[in-house]
Amino acid sequence: MKKRLVGLTGSMASGKSTALHCLASCGAYTLSADELVRELYKTAPVRCRLEKWFATTDTEKIAREVFSSPKKRKQLEDFLHPLVWQLAQKKLTAAPVSWAVFEIPLLFEAKWDERVDVTVLITASAKTITSRLKARGISLQQYRERRQTQLSEAEKISRADMVVYNDGTKTDLEIKMKRLYQALSTLYA
Repeated sequence: MKKRLVGLTGSMASGKSTALHCLASCGAYTLSADELVRELYKTAPVRCRLEKWFATTDTEKIAREVFSSPKKRKQLEDFLHPLVWQLAQKKLTAAPVSWAVFEIPLLFEAKWDERVDVTVLITASAKTITSRLKARGISLQQYRERRQTQLSEAEKISRADMVVYNDGTKTDLEIKMKRLYQALSTLYA
């Protein structure tokens, strides 16, 4: 039986990681591309490549460099994306589940929406995102630098199969994720 894969995405500070945690607490099998990247960064082949390209394995230094250089960002993405997908597939194959949720920040940009069965976008208003960024100590400049490497929110909304608006409280999002979990469980059980 083919395992179904739900692609979960959203911009920085939209609440996609919180949504993923909510789905996991409901019982969904979840994967996070960011977590898989962190796992890969601990492997010798990846560390060796990072040292060669960036003279460091410090993720913050690498992030600053790739977000200021489209060429270096593409080089890193072209190297890491296939490894992340392979690792995700390995974990999914080993999991005794019929479906899973995979949080992928660059779902549409990497064209991985073509590899999943359904896409869910978590989105929030600019006001809400600004407030969340402030709470995290992230400047609007840092946010804009990262956002300019991604599709616009309107484009993501037009591509998503489902859109979840997250301008409320964490409890509001938890309720929405419980409903989504129930729907997906019914659909993919």
